[in-house]
Amino acid sequence: MHSQHQKNTNRWGNVLFLGSGIGFMLATPLVVSTIVGVWVDKRLETFPIAIIISVIFGFALTGLEFYKIVIPFLEKRSNLEK
Repeated sequence: MHSQHQKNTNRWGNVLFLGSGIGFMLATPLVVSTIVGVWVDKRLETFPIAIIISVIFGFALTGLEFYKIVIPFLEKRSNLEK
């Protein structure tokens, strides 16, 4: 009985970690890349080229980080269900 309670607690811990991590993971690269793009555009007077490039780069980083966090979580979850 005790081990079942510990498994449920461990699962909730994983879910909470994943949920809190995804919010920061999605927002941080996009915000930082947009700020960098605006700064570069002001310095080089190339509006909006640097913003567009930096936002695309931010989306790529976000996708990579999402993949790194979610795929292992899903694999671990599917192994627990077997």
